[in-house]
Amino acid sequence: MQEATGETLRPGGFTLTQKAVSFCGLTQQSRVLDVGCGRGATVSYLYENYGITAVGIDPSQKLLGIAKVKNPFATFVSGSGEALPFEKERFECVIAECTLSLMNTLHVSLQEVHRVLKKGGWFVITDVYAKHPDAIPTMENFSIHSCMRGLHHVPRLQEELEMMGFEVMLLEDCSQLLKELMVKIIFSHGSMNAFWSKTLEDETPHACCAFEQNLKACKPGYFMMILQKGERNG
Repeated sequence: MQEATGETLRPGGFTLTQKAVSFCGLTQQSRVLDVGCGRGATVSYLYENYGITAVGIDPSQKLLGIAKVKNPFATFVSGSGEALPFEKERFECVIAECTLSLMNTLHVSLQEVHRVLKKGGWFVITDVYAKHPDAIPTMENFSIHSCMRGLHHVPRLQEELEMMGFEVMLLEDCSQLLKELMVKIIFSHGSMNAFWSKTLEDETPHACCAFEQNLKACKPGYFMMILQKGERNG
């Protein structure tokens, strides 16, 4: 993935990150949490371009080690989205860029984000979704650890977030960014099937082929959703 995406490991690089900072009006004083920070690419970007010192959290000790070396100014914490080790209403903004689809229990992760956000705080989501959501259950047959296995059903996600007390301020289809990434992958590896075969090393060729077929049935897209935490508790 890094060959095709660079440090961000997601479609579009920092294009949507930049848009989120502008839309939410984030400043140097904003307390920002990057959920699933990985190698710290977003933390670096926010500091270098806006002077924002964000906090990053990730379950991978290996990735956190890289992030800490690259960003000695920032705070990185070991943990998961299902159990954020922060006090209530700590942050003005929580960013989850292509990471919610990797959560084992999405509902719990969303509740945790709501808990650590201040009232009026921003929740920025960029992630993959299924344009044909009826096909999503077929992806549960695979044990593959990939965001593509956790494609979102956007209307249900929006409904759940609104029930918690979030208000959707922006919802945008960004599927063109995913298409551009797939073109890069095909150019580098010859085909998406060849890419999945290399990426999913523990799976048989048959499993990789079935995964790709089921993924096509879902018709994956990419979206951006920016929400604001309301006054009532979820």
